Amino acid sequence: MIVSEADRHRLHSRLIEALGQDVADTLMEHLPPSGWADVATKRDLDLLRAELRGEIAELRGEMALFRGDMRMEMANLLRAVVFSVAGMMLATIGSVAALIH
Repeated sequence: MIVSEADRHRLHSRLIEALGQDVADTLMEHLPPSGWADVATKRDLDLLRAELRGEIAELRGEMALFRGDMRMEMANLLRAVVFSVAGMMLATIGSVAALIH
């Protein structure tokens, strides 16, 4: 059964008559906004927790792969820089040696 806003208002009015404003307000605040179908159960939360754990595990795996790829790219870049600097140094030494002779 779906409770309409008019039904909720009528209930609140009757609760005020029977119990007083403060108690009626407190009781109404504890009712779900539009029915129990919108309230999450412990089972819903357990399913969500399991789903999130699976997604987090998948994300961790992807991050580990990304980290490995980044390490490989950094090593390749460092190797290229070292060889470039070594080549420039050899060229400079060669040029200086040629100028001296």
